[in-house]
Amino acid sequence: MAAESLADVVQSLTPQEQEAVWQFIEYLKRRDATARSPSPFLEAADEFITQHPELLLRLAQ
Repeated sequence: MAAESLADVVQSLTPQEQEAVWQFIEYLKRRDATARSPSPFLEAADEFITQHPELLLRLAQ
């Protein structure tokens, strides 16, 4: 979808719908920023999962 057509679609929305689109875009930006710099806890959890898959499988049973 071209940027112009997206802008046209957003322009045709009600103010409330435009606000919802704006909030969704902000959410996507935050989610993307979080994915690029995960928290130390998430890094440690990922490392644990990678290093101990057998233990996790046993715990899941």
